[in-house]
Amino acid sequence: MSKLAMYFRKLILIFYFLFLTHLYSAEIIIQGNSRVIYNDFTFTDNSKYIIINQEGQWTDSIGNYGASECKGLIKRKDNNIIDFLDVICQSTDQNNVVTWSKYERTGSEIGRGVGVSTIIDTTSKYKKQLIGTKCNYAVNRTKDMVFSKSVCKIPDELYKKLTQ
Repeated sequence: MSKLAMYFRKLILIFYFLFLTHLYSAEIIIQGNSRVIYNDFTFTDNSKYIIINQEGQWTDSIGNYGASECKGLIKRKDNNIIDFLDVICQSTDQNNVVTWSKYERTGSEIGRGVGVSTIIDTTSKYKKQLIGTKCNYAVNRTKDMVFSKSVCKIPDELYKKLTQ
């Protein structure tokens, strides 16, 4: 490959990187806590199939707050490591806007870990822009309480709309 072609390839990569970081440079941070109830089956190999129900509250970095309810399934290996987590949460804010998110993670302890959530539906007027938004989340559990923090990177244009 010629030096000129290599130069243009690097230049295109730099512009691509700058363009993407500019489009998704805004972030919303969500903090929550909830009480969780587990119903499970324990198998002979000591692995578990767990149905969870959670109720709690949350706040975010743009001034919203509300209640949340989650339901889902966890398959836990015998060593307390999550083999599969599939949880749907319904969050209702102070203006009665409802958002449903799907939470997934594998390979971490049941009491703490990190994963990715995805907005799958919402009653927000920005529904089209919000559906598909991915957030990185971390959870920590003590007894029957779960504490969470999510970071959602969104386009600057959507951030401006959400904060007006």
